[in-house]
Parts: sequence; structure tokens; C-alpha cells
Amino acid sequence: MYPEKRGEMDLRVFSFNCWGLRFVSKYRTERLKEIGKKLADSDYDIVLLQEVWSIHDFNEIRSQVSGNLVYSRFFHSAAMGAGLAMLSRFPIIESAMCKYPLNGRPQAFWRGDWYVGKGVATASLQHPSGKTISLFNTHLHAPYGKGPDTYLCHRLSQAWFISKLLRAAVQRGHIVVAAGDFNIQPLSVPHEIITSYGLVQDAWLTVHPEQATHPPNRYAMSDQELVDIAGATCDSRLNSWRETISSKDMDDFVAKRLDYVFHSPSTSTATQSKVVFTDRIPQLDCSYSDHFGIEMDLKILEQPVVPAETRVRHTIIDDTLGITYQYMARERLHMRLRIAELLISIPIIIGVHVAIVWCDPAWLKVIILFFTVVIAVAAAVNGFCIGLLFGRWEFNGLLEFAAELKEQKLLCKEYYIDHSSS
Repeated sequence: MYPEKRGEMDLRVFSFNCWGLRFVSKYRTERLKEIGKKLADSDYDIVLLQEVWSIHDFNEIRSQVSGNLVYSRFFHSAAMGAGLAMLSRFPIIESAMCKYPLNGRPQAFWRGDWYVGKGVATASLQHPSGKTISLFNTHLHAPYGKGPDTYLCHRLSQAWFISKLLRAAVQRGHIVVAAGDFNIQPLSVPHEIITSYGLVQDAWLTVHPEQATHPPNRYAMSDQELVDIAGATCDSRLNSWRETISSKDMDDFVAKRLDYVFHSPSTSTATQSKVVFTDRIPQLDCSYSDHFGIEMDLKILEQPVVPAETRVRHTIIDDTLGITYQYMARERLHMRLRIAELLISIPIIIGVHVAIVWCDPAWLKVIILFFTVVIAVAAAVNGFCIGLLFGRWEFNGLLEFAAELKEQKLLCKEYYIDHSSS
């Protein structure tokens, strides 16, 4: 049953990480079908989904919601797909998939991030009022495991990348909505980069402004309070899939808010934001996903205001540059070691091929040839492909990221000098 009808200038947005990994996610097909059924019985105007890796799963959801969400887009990227999808009540007039310059490492093949080509799925919608809605759907790189977060630099660069897209859309006067699994916590450095340079607000903090200055103490809350008050969408004990996660796999085992909806305050205001899809699928006795969904009600302003020309604080830029330079030093060392392996392997392989002529018996030649092939393959993959090609690719991406941050640091100083003197 549909809730009461809203006004033309009201939007209801929904974002959900569906955990639709093929061959990995349990009850994937059944769960995504149930997600489609529940969406069909909702009154969402815009639905943004993450981790929908199979187009067949997407088509199943699309067929179930087509009565209300007429327009849709499934995004493709890299070898395994982007995992991003959009469904809308309003016409999609253009769309694109913008891949992140930095997105994990190919040698971490069990993570999969590099192979799926994560990025930002973008679309422009034509609202009945004549205004343009700019949608951004994304899934940032996860920290993975305990100990030092070796992917933090990549996630920071991704936050910077999407913030540039958001800023451009806001400055064009569009109604901006950005949502997804950002894998960041509220008020963290990536969060501030997005909200300050992207000229957007976190919908949850718009509705709960007190949490911007006094964040809730997650460690003193009950499981239900973590969801209702702190907006936790991941690692909740109320989620049936939490049981599959071991405390050995992460430093912070308390439920946290990783899924967000951001909006442009110059063209809209968030009137409601809550965690949804917290119930379980009766016939499967499990949660819809390993995340909960996030829902936001948005009121479009009749008369947009000029967006505040905010910039990233210089302290945030300094912290980000420090993390970037530290990571660059680590990756430069790894790159050089891999290239050294390649260079050392070349004379070894040549020498073995020369020496094998004098080897007897024949079975010894076979063994030597086998180990030579192993050395050659390791040198080609680890030394040439990962060390030389990917190493330079990643390092140049880091150099560009650092150069853009340094530019912003100079502009940031000029900005605050101008505003302090006025």
C-alpha cells in the first residue's frame, strides 16, 4: 500500500547496498527478488542501488518496479561491472559512468575492487517542474580487515573525485542528490571533503543537526538506538548477516553509518532521513542484505539560493597530503622491488637456458625448464604488469591527486584571507 501522496516539489530517495555478489552472496537471487517486491510496494521517486553485479538481477528488480519507477539504468564498467544501478519516476535525459583514477590494486584480486572499475554513476533527470536533478551513485573502496588502512589514500582520492563532480553540478544550479555506500564514517576527512568542496550536505545531519557538533557515542548505545539515532547501516547486530562476520576481521566491530544520501542545500532541503529495510525476509529468515537501506525525503526549493563558495579546510588538505605522501613512499618502494625482480629474472632465465644444454639426465632438464617458466611468469606478472605498468599508473594518479590538493591549499589560503579581511 502506498503512503499518502506528496507534493510535486517533494522527493523520496532510497539508497541500498544489495550485496549481490555472484557465487559469494548467499540467497542472492532470492534476496534481490524480494528487494524488488518491496520496492514495488513503496513510493520512492528515485532508487539508487549498489552491488547489483548481475544484469539479470537488475532486470528482475526493474520488471517488478516498472509500474512506478518507469526509467532505469544499469551501469557497466571494467571486467566485472560497476555494480551500480538507478531507477527513477522521472525521465533520464543523460547518463555516464565516471571511473575513479585510483581504485585498489590488481594484486589484491580477492578484493575485486580494481577489476570492477568502481566509479561514479551519474544521470540527469527531468523533473516535472522543469528543473534538472543530477544524480550520483557510488561505492567507495572499503578499508578491509584490521590494522593499518592501506586503502585510505585511494578512498580519499575517490572522495575528492566525486566532490568535484558534485561541485560542478551544484554550480550549474541543479538539484543534486548523491548516494551510495561511501565506506566512510560521519565527520571523517573524506566526509568533510565531500560536504565542503562538493557544496552538499549530509541528509542525516540536516535532519539531525545536533550530531554535527555532538556525534552520538556508538559504544554506549543499544542495537536499536544505533540504527534509529546514529543511523547505522552496516555491521548491526540486528542484521542476520552480521553473524557471518568475525571480530577478527575488523578493528571497529560496532554498527556504523557507512551509507549516505547527500543533497545540495542551495536547491533543496532534507525533511526526513531514516534507516529502512531493517526487517527480515520471512520465508528466508534473513535480512535483505548485509547493509540496511537509507531513505531521505527532499523538499525542492521554489527559489534556489546562491551556493556558499566553501572550500576544504587547509588542515584537512594537510592531513590528506600527509597520508598521500606516506602512501606514495610505500608504493614507490614496492614498485622498485617489483621492477628489480623483473631485471634480475632476465639474466637468470637466459643463463638457465644456456646451462641446460650441458644438463643430464633428461628429467633434470624438464625440472629446470619448469622452474624457469615459473620465474618468467612471475617476472612478467609481478615485475612488468604490476610493478612497471600498474606501478607507474598508480603513481601518476597519486601525483595528480597531490598536485590538485596543493592547488586547493593555495586557493584555500587566499579564500580565507579574502573573507577574513571583508
